[in-house]
Amino acid sequence: MLYVFYGSDIRTSREKAHKLIDSLRAKKPDAAYEMMSAENWNGSALEGHLGGQGLFSHKYIVFLDRLTENAEAKEKLPEIVPALHESANIFIILEGKVNAELKKMLEKNAEKSVLSEESAAAGLARKRDFNIFALGDALGSRDSLKAWMIFRQARDSGLESENILGTLFWQVKSMVLSATAKTAGEAGVNPFIFSKSKSYAANYSPEQLKALITDIITLYHDGHRGLRDLELATERLLLNCGKPSL
Repeated sequence: MLYVFYGSDIRTSREKAHKLIDSLRAKKPDAAYEMMSAENWNGSALEGHLGGQGLFSHKYIVFLDRLTENAEAKEKLPEIVPALHESANIFIILEGKVNAELKKMLEKNAEKSVLSEESAAAGLARKRDFNIFALGDALGSRDSLKAWMIFRQARDSGLESENILGTLFWQVKSMVLSATAKTAGEAGVNPFIFSKSKSYAANYSPEQLKALITDIITLYHDGHRGLRDLELATERLLLNCGKPSL
């Protein structure tokens, strides 16, 4: 059995999906619940849930959270949707905007398909309200979990990955310029940015800063050439920023 929630208003879709999940889990307290996202995508595990059941329960309830953000899952999903529909287990798919082919496949096979679209005005207002510079601060602080969470919020707010990457580049560039400069004028940035960036730069070695800015530039160009999934690669970069070695 398959339920689908999708559309540009990802927040509303997510709320509706979780409302259904909570309802199903209340009605089927013995069901095993699992969540699979783009980050922990496992095709074999998903196929195993098609006919499998929990060891001590009658069914699985499986939440598939924006799998199309994973390149491999995006390719596999259209093939497996009919099997999700026919399974005795319950699958709930949450997606943002989807292409016409996948949209047709989802709507054809879903027990219930709910589209939540956001108006252009609302989307623009939400983007303006989002503080993208908080992401640069999290990167400077080497708080990888916070950086990843803000990145997900930014994407849910409708900001494109390449624009987000531009913010990260600006932050790291300011750190590089401020790291060895004695004054804001020497670094070529305003005093507030200089003070903050110099503090953040102290969290990285000169080699790490150089590697980080190189990674961001390479990622940007690889994404535009279609060599890498820009969103997933940016997530990985942020998740790695808190590690001792970049």
